[in-house]
Amino acid sequence: MRKKQSNKVKILVSIIGREDEEKLADTINSYCTAMHFSGLGHGTAHSHHRSYFGFDEVDKRVTFSLIPENLDRKLLSAINRNLKLYLLGKGIAFTMPISAISSIVEEPILAVADKDAKASKTQAKKKERKTMHELVIAVVSEKYSDTAIDAARSAGATGATIFHTRSVSNAKIEEAMGTSLPTETDTVFILTSAEYKMKIMEAIRDSAGLKTDGGAIIFSVPVDDLVGIGRFAEELEEE
Repeated sequence: MRKKQSNKVKILVSIIGREDEEKLADTINSYCTAMHFSGLGHGTAHSHHRSYFGFDEVDKRVTFSLIPENLDRKLLSAINRNLKLYLLGKGIAFTMPISAISSIVEEPILAVADKDAKASKTQAKKKERKTMHELVIAVVSEKYSDTAIDAARSAGATGATIFHTRSVSNAKIEEAMGTSLPTETDTVFILTSAEYKMKIMEAIRDSAGLKTDGGAIIFSVPVDDLVGIGRFAEELEEE
C-alpha cells in the first residue's frame, strides 16, 4: 500500500508579459523541480483596472506550473520580487489546489522539496486562512464571449483573460443534456474575490449560459494565495 504523502503538488498560474516568461521559469526552477506549460492569453480589463491587473499589453503569457505545495508561498514571494509584480501592470500569480496527479510527474516534483524540508528540520507552519479569491471559468461560444465578459463586469468582475478553444467529441454529453454545445469557443478566466463569485457566475449564466445561444459552461476553483495586486505581498515577505 502506498504511503500517503504529507506534501502535495499544486498548480501555480502566472499571467505575465512575454518578456518575463523565461525569468518566471528560472525563478521557480531555482527553488524546486517544477513542470511548466505556457500559452497566449488576451486581456480584457478596462481603464485603471487594465494596468492594475497587468493587462496594459493586449497579449499576455499564461503559464501553468506544477510545484510542491510546501514551497508555494516562498515561490510566490520570489516571483513577486524577481518579476516586480508589486508594480502596476506587471501581472499576477496565484496558486490553486489539485486533487490528483500521475505519480510519474508527482514523485520528481516532490523529491527535492521533501529532501530540503527534512534537511531544514523545521518548517514554518502555515496559518489557516479562509479562501479569499476564486477563479471563475466560463467556456462560451466565441460569438458570445463579449456578452459573457460584459455580464461579468456588471456583476463586479474587473478583468478577464481569454483563450480560444474548441468543443471536441462531446456528442455523448450533448445527448445526455439534451442540448448542443458550441464548436468554436472562448474560455474566459476571471480572478475575483470570493464574495463576487456567485454574482459573476449567475450573470454569465443569465446572459450567455446553456439556455441561451452562448451555451456557456461555468464553474469555479478556489485560489489559495496570490501576488500582483498587493493583498498578500507583505504577509509573504514576512514569511
